[in-house]
Amino acid sequence: MENRILVVDDEKEIREMLLKALTRLTGFRVELAGDGEEAMKKIEQENFDLVLTDLKMPKKDGLRLVSEIAKSKPEILTVLMTGHGTIDSALEAMKQGASDYLLKPLNLDEMIVRLRKVLEERQRFIKLRDFAAQLERANQELKRVDEMKSEFVSVASHELRTPLTTIKNAVQLVLRGKAGEINETQANFLSMAEKNINRLTNILNSLLDLSRIESGNIGMKFEEFDLTSPIKFILSSLKPQADGKSIHLNMEAPEELPPVYGDREKVEQILMNLIGNAIKFTPEGGEISVSPKLPDGEGGMVAISVKDSGIGIPEDQLKKVFEKFYQVEGSLHRSVSGTGLGLAITKGLVEAHQGKIWVESEVGKGSTFTFTLPVSKGEKREPHFRYVLDLKFRLAQENNTPLTLFLLELLDQEGNAKESFLDQLEEQVRKSLCRKGDMVLRREREKILAALCEADLKGVQVIRQRIEEEIQKHPLEGQGAPLLIKVGTATYPEEALSKAELFRLAKERLGG
Repeated sequence: MENRILVVDDEKEIREMLLKALTRLTGFRVELAGDGEEAMKKIEQENFDLVLTDLKMPKKDGLRLVSEIAKSKPEILTVLMTGHGTIDSALEAMKQGASDYLLKPLNLDEMIVRLRKVLEERQRFIKLRDFAAQLERANQELKRVDEMKSEFVSVASHELRTPLTTIKNAVQLVLRGKAGEINETQANFLSMAEKNINRLTNILNSLLDLSRIESGNIGMKFEEFDLTSPIKFILSSLKPQADGKSIHLNMEAPEELPPVYGDREKVEQILMNLIGNAIKFTPEGGEISVSPKLPDGEGGMVAISVKDSGIGIPEDQLKKVFEKFYQVEGSLHRSVSGTGLGLAITKGLVEAHQGKIWVESEVGKGSTFTFTLPVSKGEKREPHFRYVLDLKFRLAQENNTPLTLFLLELLDQEGNAKESFLDQLEEQVRKSLCRKGDMVLRREREKILAALCEADLKGVQVIRQRIEEEIQKHPLEGQGAPLLIKVGTATYPEEALSKAELFRLAKERLGG
């Protein structure tokens, strides 16, 4: 494919000379323009690969022409022709977007070589750009398929739970003789069916848990509690299972362990997964210990370690054990059934507490899984809000989509927060949001609502108007004196480029 070049020079002789030389020696298709204004008109009407322009011209000089082309038609290459005394201008043109410059008087052989080189670079750039565009389209398609897969898993898991529960209830009724007497063989088959129904139910619950964690929709109830209580409860619950393999369970906790701030049920689930895994993968006669450790410094994190005397994990697989559906290779592991979701769910639950989890292991000497939880000092740290904000902000960055944070507060005439009406306001805000992935959370300590939605600045105005209309249609029930609803918003990336800046800006506007 022949290249199209526009030659721009106010001297007719030079234009004609370049037309003949470039046409005859290179086979380029060449158009001519006498100044910058004429060149821009031609560029607007026709497609060119390269513009070869003189520096000093009336009306619009070459430097200005290069700058305008770089802004309006960045795909067009520009090469500047300049005299010996104006090298500084040529360098300035390079800063403005020119690909190269040629010194006058022109050496035709050198000029042709350098023009060809510039055009070759353009072809490579076009190929790379097209390849990058293909990769981006493929990436977007993969994200779309992944979202569809997650949506399918969530819906399918939810829909399957109801018929499974019905089947389980029917099997249990028959086993109890409520539908008539059954013989021993029938009872054995029904017991097998019940066990497999329970197994399927556990798989569905795991899939639902993972789906909620990945979307940030997992419900969390944070409170201050003594960590030794859930540890003792889980150890007691799993003792029969450990006794069946003659595995010794013990807890090694310091006397003055500070209380933690978290969701007690989710912490129990974390411990159940880790200790249950340790029992599965520890041979008979082994030992498992749970050891919470004092935090380093004020307001730190408590670290809880679950150590076993099992066969261990190969070093090259340590980083993969928290991945979805991943199961460590090994003869003992292959004999143990599972979905490969337990550690992925555990990691998500730990991160929902703003904690971290890691594993240390040596083949033949056992493994130690350690996770951290925030210490409670009487204050509520809002770890779930921070977790969801981190998740949504990361997704916005990865998908190149906007994200808006709404902060809403209810005040009475004296300026006091009215927490008792937040439930009603939360429901009205939910109705006003646009997308399924939009979320409303509570910041308990500050007694305010926080909504995260995939909306740009225009969308923010629409949602805000919807909230106002919803409140007008359905006033908060039970209020006496009029209430003031304060709203603060900030939008990524139009107003804030980091999650800290996003929250700071929304909080400042809420105060205003």
